[in-house]
Amino acid sequence: MKTEIVVNQGVEEIKRLCARHALSPMELSLYLHVTWTRIYEVISGKRRITPETDILLCKFFDLTPGYFAQRQLEYDLVIASRSLEEKLKTVPRVYDTLKA
Repeated sequence: MKTEIVVNQGVEEIKRLCARHALSPMELSLYLHVTWTRIYEVISGKRRITPETDILLCKFFDLTPGYFAQRQLEYDLVIASRSLEEKLKTVPRVYDTLKA
């Protein structure tokens, strides 16, 4: 079975927005007053988009707070579901456990 690659849409959107505005990760980090490594690690997939990072990015790009965090959550849920795939097969639903 071939597993589809999951892409973090929040990270992809950060990359698109930076490209649209001709911003480097270094410039973005300076505008957000965060370390360059923080931005680099987010866009390279080595670090999650935290609520704090989301708020800073949303303020800078004039988006509703939670925009990037929601995409991070969606990504995390797909990854978690895949890692729990076998275990989920053994977990019953509450209605299956109720006694008549």
